Amino acid sequence: MHKVFNQAGLIVCLFLCAHNGVFAVDHQWKFDPVTSQAYGLVLNLQFDKAHELVPQPLTAQENYVAALAEALELLLEEDGEKYTEYQERFEKRKERKTRVNSPDDLFLQAEIAVQWAFIYFKFGHEFDAALNLRDAYIITTELEKRFPRYAATNKTSALLEIIVGAVPEKYNWVLSLLNIEGSIEEGLQLYERIGKSDSPFKLEAAMLKALIQSYVLQKPIEGLHALDTILAETPTNPLALFLGASLAIKNSESQKALNMLNILEAQPTGFRIDYVPYLKGEVFLFKAEYLNSISSYRAFINQYKGQNNIKDAYYKIGICYWLNGNMSDALAMFKLGKTMGREVTEGDKYAARSMSDAELPHPQLTKARYFTDGGYYDQARAILDSIVPPDLPTKRDQVEFYYRKARLDHKTNRLTPSRHFYQQVIDLNGQSPWYFAPNACLQMGYILLQTGDSTRAGDFFEMALSYKKHEYKNSIDTKARSALAQLKRR
Repeated sequence: MHKVFNQAGLIVCLFLCAHNGVFAVDHQWKFDPVTSQAYGLVLNLQFDKAHELVPQPLTAQENYVAALAEALELLLEEDGEKYTEYQERFEKRKERKTRVNSPDDLFLQAEIAVQWAFIYFKFGHEFDAALNLRDAYIITTELEKRFPRYAATNKTSALLEIIVGAVPEKYNWVLSLLNIEGSIEEGLQLYERIGKSDSPFKLEAAMLKALIQSYVLQKPIEGLHALDTILAETPTNPLALFLGASLAIKNSESQKALNMLNILEAQPTGFRIDYVPYLKGEVFLFKAEYLNSISSYRAFINQYKGQNNIKDAYYKIGICYWLNGNMSDALAMFKLGKTMGREVTEGDKYAARSMSDAELPHPQLTKARYFTDGGYYDQARAILDSIVPPDLPTKRDQVEFYYRKARLDHKTNRLTPSRHFYQQVIDLNGQSPWYFAPNACLQMGYILLQTGDSTRAGDFFEMALSYKKHEYKNSIDTKARSALAQLKRR
């Protein structure tokens, strides 16, 4: 890892090294047969069976399996009651006495700190999440210094490099806790190293890398291809199916996503992922099957124990009613949605803002948006070709029209017209607080990067960062920062 310590971090690490020394040992992380079986069950989301095999975790490996099962369960389910119970177990694991010569115990401490950083972010406890990232960073640093040939460290280091390298501007205070810099490129190289090794974490690392390719590097095709490779080897793995469906949706391959979700729902055993109906609701919305979409979103609302994406689900139920010609039910859902869920995810923030608007979005542009998002490009183009821009009633509608044209042309690889429409969006939008212009800048940067114009691409990525207080600022800023970091590595 590339590291730059502030005074406090430097003192901690000097203290550790002074007291413990450096041990260049060949000890490596190993699962015994029973724990290996339990680990496999966890990655197949069969948490109960895994816990039966390891009922009272004692070793670092047994605690890792138990902790990973609890972390995945909380991240997928957001169960507040289990959160309290599992947090107590996490605190007890932190109290385990780390043996002086045991890299396994240090690795466990680093991994559970990263796991709970994600959990704390998921449950809205950002300061606690930051403290756990800090702990993971310090412990991983110690591991690298004391046990430089201990290969398991690569897994934690890779993820920390990428997390730090892609952190949005609003979380810069997290980095100030240690004054550190991350490298997405170095993180990916570490994942490559894991993939070419005989590491017991190969499957877990491959899934993480696929998500990073799709959501951080904005290469959903590569990410989905990686998940396809995993599914070719383990076609019924529920976690791979769930992640694959999520990436297929991101890559505008709705039917592929629906096939994966149907396979996932048909599995008779294992942990039920209550988020699956939400993803099905998305696909049906893209397909303009509004009644099926409403049914799926309602199933999600009724069975999901968490609060994230609830507001978005209510909003989209209202959108489905509205696009299906039922205005009264649409308005009722918007009114109810304002009081439900919370505004943490960008989708929920967008939903909250949209439900508070006095006017509904343009119906044809909305249909074109969802057809494009779902990969139904012919339907989207037919709608956009039928719209005459001067007839659009508001400036926002006019900006969105050119934005929808740009996105459709970009997704269908018509790069010249898409660049023309993106530029129109930027010019017409000005400093209005909509996400159209900042994302147009981001996409222009990607196109210019693809055509070899790195300098101008960097200018557009910087421009994307300059817009303030729009609906998707965190995600757009993260993507722009990631792209700029990759440019600097060239």
